[in-house]
Amino acid sequence: MKKIIQLTFIIAITIGFVACNSQTKKSDVKSEQKTTTDELEKPSDADFLAFMVYHHMDYMKTTAEQAGGTNKLTHTKELPTEGTDPVVTPALDHIYTKAVIDLSEGSVTVEIPKVEDKERYYSIHITDEEHYTIYDEVFPVGKYVFVRKGKNMEIPDEAKVIECLGNYPHLFIRVQVYNNDDLPNVHAIQEKIKLTGVSKTLDFDNPIKFTLANRDVYPQNKELLESSVEFNKEDYLRVSNYIGVNAPRIGASGNFGKYGSIDSKEKGSDDMENRAGGIIGHLGFPVHHAYYQPYFTNCEDEVLNGDKTEVLTFPYIPEGVKLFWSVTRYSAITRNTIANKNDLFNAYNTQPDENGNITITFSVEDPEDETYWMPVNAGEPYYFVCRYYKPDLNNLPKKPCN
Repeated sequence: MKKIIQLTFIIAITIGFVACNSQTKKSDVKSEQKTTTDELEKPSDADFLAFMVYHHMDYMKTTAEQAGGTNKLTHTKELPTEGTDPVVTPALDHIYTKAVIDLSEGSVTVEIPKVEDKERYYSIHITDEEHYTIYDEVFPVGKYVFVRKGKNMEIPDEAKVIECLGNYPHLFIRVQVYNNDDLPNVHAIQEKIKLTGVSKTLDFDNPIKFTLANRDVYPQNKELLESSVEFNKEDYLRVSNYIGVNAPRIGASGNFGKYGSIDSKEKGSDDMENRAGGIIGHLGFPVHHAYYQPYFTNCEDEVLNGDKTEVLTFPYIPEGVKLFWSVTRYSAITRNTIANKNDLFNAYNTQPDENGNITITFSVEDPEDETYWMPVNAGEPYYFVCRYYKPDLNNLPKKPCN
């Protein structure tokens, strides 16, 4: 059983890399890969850090290219239900607004409108070049100015200041979508977001050298990153393979310690292996903002597979969840949604039963009963992720098993 899970993750993480970098050749991905933990040597902390920087900065270059340059907003307009989204394990709760912020020519200002719908979740999330969160906020509004720490940069009146140690932080704004009919309302919010800054091309051959040249690396990481200036595609795939094989173990704690700040108190936040494992989700939130719990096995610890029907019960109002929740199913082969099939249940498309629960049936055929049907493909492994926004970390929901 364990080997099936391991192979699934190896396929998944290489697909995730290809999606983020259109330059990658399929032949690069099909390098020799070992598939058991006994065969693999654990990478060093320097390797894990270089892997994170390499992946994140490669994503940044691709994102800037797609946007037409740095300091340009990119809005997703559709929920990623077609199974080909460039983000692995994409959320279906919201659509995104993204930008590669560029401080090389001065400060950058982002203006976020007030959202009149008081129930609608929206947030701002900023990560740095080393893949650490430097700012996050729910229900942001007003002006936010990005400045390079230690530089004398212009600051607009009444703007919240976000100090950055590097020239290229990443801006990520999420706006909740209730259903497909709600998309035009979210598009109207996106169009009111404004970014002011000098746009340039983001180009480099070596992401490690580029980061060292354009960032004041955290003191605790500086020596590690400087020792990895020659980290290349082959090294990336080597570390990627290790994480793929070990993903069931690394991912068992959900997103704890994977996406927080450099001084995060989350368990596992000072573990480079755990941090590197977060690249599978890449743009995930710190756990105090949202708790993500992936499930790859059923209540008998068997790998979830479309050949076996699973019936699971979830509380409609999970205890300890302040904002909202969702259950999203993905293909374990592609790490993505399954095209032309429903992938999501939440409080907006379900109703509680007399016991205050919802019951979801994961199966190939519609059960045609009182449960909610989550379609899966025959013979294919899958997994689902429970997302809980603004959770009580001392009272997290448990696996939906009796």
